[in-house]
Amino acid sequence: MEMPRTSELGRTGKNWFLIVGLALVAALFFIWPIPRTTSLRDLLLVVCLGLFAYLAYRNSRRVPIHWQLLRVPFGLYLVLSVWIVFVAIAISEETAWSLNEIRSQWLKATIALVAGGLLGAAIRNDDNTLRLILTIMGIALLLHVFYVAYQALSVWPQQKIMAASAAGLTGGPDKSSYLTNMLLYLLLAEIFIRSVFHRRFLPVGDIPLAAFTVVALFTMYAEAVRNGVAELIVVLGLTVILVMRESDRVHRLVVTGIASVFLVIILVLGFLSMHKDERWQTFIETVPIALDIEKNKAWINETLPQPRLADGQAVDWSNYMRLARMKAGANLTLENPWGVGFGRNAFGHAVMKKYGESSAHSHSGLIDLAVGTGIPGTLLWIGFLASLATLAWRSFRRTRDYCALALLLLVTGYSTRMVLDSIIRDHMLQMFLFLAAFLAVIAAGQLARQRALTAAPPG
Repeated sequence: MEMPRTSELGRTGKNWFLIVGLALVAALFFIWPIPRTTSLRDLLLVVCLGLFAYLAYRNSRRVPIHWQLLRVPFGLYLVLSVWIVFVAIAISEETAWSLNEIRSQWLKATIALVAGGLLGAAIRNDDNTLRLILTIMGIALLLHVFYVAYQALSVWPQQKIMAASAAGLTGGPDKSSYLTNMLLYLLLAEIFIRSVFHRRFLPVGDIPLAAFTVVALFTMYAEAVRNGVAELIVVLGLTVILVMRESDRVHRLVVTGIASVFLVIILVLGFLSMHKDERWQTFIETVPIALDIEKNKAWINETLPQPRLADGQAVDWSNYMRLARMKAGANLTLENPWGVGFGRNAFGHAVMKKYGESSAHSHSGLIDLAVGTGIPGTLLWIGFLASLATLAWRSFRRTRDYCALALLLLVTGYSTRMVLDSIIRDHMLQMFLFLAAFLAVIAAGQLARQRALTAAPPG
């Protein structure tokens, strides 16, 4: 029989270091997406790094860290980091700019990754503290989601429907949508665990769980971010597949009911997105125009004359610009296979070099990264994400645990969104790496324990 997973940290009720750590996590997750808080974010992140390192070291004397299960994802991340610096120094024609971007972007993201991993190492084998930390993260995200919902409802009586996308405390609805989706993945993992395996992990009742999910879905509608909806649809599709996979363990009628609910949510989200956002109506006609990047160069600068649709109307700027910059980014990556230097606006620097005008970023994180770090950097990053997803799947398949499933949904959502939005940057990248590293360490520990239990002789 497996003993309750409670570490030294979990048994010391008045552990002030741990209490401070929980407060720091709460403050960090709430402040991270708020604009003009960079200095406070950085301070909190550095303090978290030092505190969690101490707690992880103290806990390592009792509970071993299963680094062998983490060596592939973190090894790939390390190689990618070395490659990014190498490109900046040896290949980029703008070494100073790229190194400054590495310092302000990649270094901070790496600190977030390490801090999240150390937090996982500090509380591994302590389920009570694990639940508390994830609940704190969820509450911080929920506060942002509630405020967006409040904004939307406050204008509804006058406008009947939101005239402008709600953004809450963040810098824009796209940033708010990122938080909403992250919260939904934490909630969705709990819903899956309860409905399929009849267990609960988060300390919240069924009715509040359903209410929070409904509020988050309404918030997604209020934000009106197409890419956020597309990301969630992909994750829900994966969830349906996972539900169907459990048909041999759960009654088929139950599985069919759960899968049907998720499919209905997918259809409703898709319908509402297309109904509310008129940009979908001209998307297909815009595709061939946008892909002809040499004839139509308005994608470089919005002030240039924009192409026209068949009815004489100008193309929707978002539809046209995103597609055209993806095509241009692919071409620039092939022309600069080793990269032009890591940076948030690497795409704009490459465009300036070729066309004499800058266009900032490409609105696709993957394209920005590909142009900046080249084909090797892109493959290393995709490999890193794939290794996290593989770890999550292996752990979930053996343990049926919440954290492994949450990691799988998180990585799937982020991987989808990075193709559509420029999120391999700023607090979006930091939050993802922190939470992904935290969940990865927990998932690895759970998988290792399950293997040990399976291998141990009975008795």
